[in-house]
Order: sequence, then C-alpha cells, then structure tokens
Amino acid sequence: MTSTETLTEVSSAGADGQIKYAPEEDYDPYQHRTVAKPNSTIGTFIHVMKGAMGVGILSMPYAIRNGGLIFGVIGTFLLGLLYSHCVHLLVGTAYKICKRDRVPMLTFAQTVDRAIALGPVKTRPLGKILKTFTDYYLMISFAPMIYMVFVGSTLHDVINSRTDLEWDVRIYILLAAIPAIVITQVREVKYLVPFSAIATTLIFANVVISLYYIFREPLSTDDRDLFPTFSSLTKFLGAAYFAFDATSLIFPVSNQMKNPQHYLGCPGIVNINNICLGFLYSFLGLMGYLRYGDAIQGSITLNFPTEENLALIIQVLSAVAILFSIGIFFYVPQEIIWRKLHRRVQPQWHMVVQSLVRFLYLAAIVGIACGIPDIGTFVGIIGAIFNPILALWFPIIVDTVYRWPSDFGWMKWRLVKNFLMGAFGLYLLITGTISSVEDIIDLYD
Repeated sequence: MTSTETLTEVSSAGADGQIKYAPEEDYDPYQHRTVAKPNSTIGTFIHVMKGAMGVGILSMPYAIRNGGLIFGVIGTFLLGLLYSHCVHLLVGTAYKICKRDRVPMLTFAQTVDRAIALGPVKTRPLGKILKTFTDYYLMISFAPMIYMVFVGSTLHDVINSRTDLEWDVRIYILLAAIPAIVITQVREVKYLVPFSAIATTLIFANVVISLYYIFREPLSTDDRDLFPTFSSLTKFLGAAYFAFDATSLIFPVSNQMKNPQHYLGCPGIVNINNICLGFLYSFLGLMGYLRYGDAIQGSITLNFPTEENLALIIQVLSAVAILFSIGIFFYVPQEIIWRKLHRRVQPQWHMVVQSLVRFLYLAAIVGIACGIPDIGTFVGIIGAIFNPILALWFPIIVDTVYRWPSDFGWMKWRLVKNFLMGAFGLYLLITGTISSVEDIIDLYD
C-alpha cells in the first residue's frame, strides 16, 4: 500500500471515555460529537422556531403594507429561502471544515477563523480579527436588554392604565428581573425547551386573538397596494428578512443536538421552520393589511380597541412570552463567556462562579435597561449595522473563502450568487442605518 493509500487514524473520545478510531476519509464529525445533555430534534425545532418568531410577527401586517399584497407575500417566502440558504452556507461549511480537520464541532467564531485560515494567503490575517469580532458581538447580546425594556414597558402600560398605580417603568423592569433570575440560571439548551415552548404557545395565542379581531369585520381589497414604492421597499425588506433571523442561535442550538444531521438535511429543521414561518408571516401580514389597509400600525395590536380586555390580554401575553424567551438568548453570550473563563476557575468552584457570572450579567442588563428605557432605539442602529454582517455577509465570506479559488461550479455561478447576496446585505445595512438614525432624531425632536 502506498503512502497515498494509507488510512490516517483519527482518534476521539466516546461517551464512555474510551478512545475510538476512524479512517480519515470516513470521519463523520456528527458521529464523534459528545454532548453531555443533548437536545432532541423536536426540542431543537422549538428553539429554532422561538428564536425567529417573537412578537415581531405582529408587525408583519405593517411589513406587507410596505411590500404590497403581491410582492409582499412572494417576497416574504423568498426572504425566508434566502435566510435558510445562509444557514446552510454557514453550517454546511462548518461541517466540511470539521471533516477536514477531524474535529467534532466548531463554534460560529471558530468556523469563521478556520474558513479564512484555509483560504487565500492574503486573507488569512483577517481570521483572528473576525473571530474576535464575532465572539464579542455575540457575547454582548443586545436582545435581553431590549426584552427587559419591552416587558417592563408593557406591564407599565397595562397595569397603570387599569389601576390607580403610577409606578415608573423602571419598577416594572425590576419586578420582571425576579423571574428572569430563575430563567437565566438554566444552563443547558435541553432544559430551556419548556420555556421556549411556553413562549411559542403564547405567541400563537396572540396570533389567534389577532385573527379574531381581523375577521370580526369584512376584509377589503380596496385601495390596497399590490407592489411597493422604492421608499416602502426598504422598510419591507428590513422587517421581513430579520423576522426570520436567529443567527446567534445557529451554532449553540445545532451543536447541542442529539441528531445534528437533522438540523440541515432534507427536509431538515431549518427548512421546515422557515417554510412554516413563511406561511404564518404571509398569512397574518396579508389578512392584517386587508383588514386595516393604510391605517395599520407598526404592531397590529395597536389597531385593536384598548378599552377591551382581550386587547390588553394580547399585551400581557406578549410580555410573558418575551420573558420566557430570555433564557435561550441569554445562553448564547454565557456560553461564550464561560468558554473563555472556565479554565481560570478551579473545577470545584465552577457551579458557584457560573451562577455568579450569570447573575452579574443579568444585573448589568437590568441596570442598563433601567438607566436607558429607550435603549431599543439606540440598539436598533447597532442591529442595523451588524445584523446584515452576521446574517448575510459572514455566511457568504465563509463559503466564498473556503471554496476559493475553483470550487464555484459552472461559470463560477456560486461566486456570482454570493456577490449578489453580499450586495443585498450592503443595501440592508445602508438603508437600515439611515432608518435607525432617523428614529433617534425623531426621539429627541
């Protein structure tokens, strides 16, 4: 047997701690992945569904109004397919790198680093820079800050309007922090499934109540736009694309799966999730726009009669759903922080230190939320700048650099496709930033 025919032996530790071996060309990262408490396929689907579907679904009628009846519905499905494709680029490339390097799994930042390290020589110095950027951006995690403000503001509006209380919104943020302390101490993705399931159920309840109000009176196609104007197109694309976006959860969730091959696959969790969301977003958005027309508000709940208890119930359900959602989004920065910190802590202190780090992180979030109740407006500009980078550009960069220079197919169609996707991401970045700056100016006018 020649040297080129020799099989390189690959070692990995199995669940029983024994070293197992596999030929290099037969190495399957999924078979060598050891997860202490893996999550089921159904549990992962619930997390993926919840990660993308927040109360922002109630803004889809406003998005469809900006996109038009025909373009809005078709565009929503196409944007869902685009997001699915980006996830496939990212996770698919990570799998190929794992197979090549004979490692069981990679994080988001490690995938970016290794893809660039295996790419053209001139781009390799960027690997460590982009890896650090990815880790620290995900570590900050602005979502929990916005969530605490949303919960506090919603409880403030509902309770103060129906009682004699005149409590400041900061009091409600502090009250919401009490159950959040318990939720954010859950450390395993598997044990966060019930929280995501409850949150998803509550959001579906909101959708059902919304449909009750929508169908309570006849729908109309009069004076409804079929296609967007140039200015309204921007608002539609930004709102609709990022309604699917849960990029920060891709690797934390997929890496904890019992059967990670079910994440992509055919049909796969990612594909099924985005098809379901595409139908749900399009249906609610279409019906809401047909019902209220140009009078539709940023959230359809604002069109409902505030004097009715059912309308207030939607707001309460939204707040509780968001509160139960904080756990899975809290997991992402904590996983990164603990990965960087745990080697510096004695094993006997791991439990105590991890609990303390989680508590202090939440305390910082609550402190910022109380100090800047309008933080959502300011975080919006950060999201407008960095979300297109993470959700669109990084998957494109990872795929392009890893395939360089000749693995782009006939007439380099994959390279052309990636270029067009990158241009679309630049469009979202520029227009989203301009819109966010205008929101900040309006806040202080």
